[in-house]
Amino acid sequence: MGEINRSNFDKYSNLNHATIPEGVTSIGNKSFVGCSSLETINYTGTEEQWSVITKGNDWKTNYPSDMVINYNYTGE
Repeated sequence: MGEINRSNFDKYSNLNHATIPEGVTSIGNKSFVGCSSLETINYTGTEEQWSVITKGNDWKTNYPSDMVINYNYTGE
């Protein structure tokens, strides 16, 4: 089990993708705040697993509205 802490990627304005392993159980408040270049989150689990991850308020504040989440990501 794991978590992405509050403001973990705070203000990484050049971050354009992130990979999150399926063992993550929570994403803290404002974890990706200020990631204005974030285009893709690659999640190694399923969409159903993603939906049960506890996500803090504003976990994705200021990220692009067209950001995509890829499920079942294998790194290929």
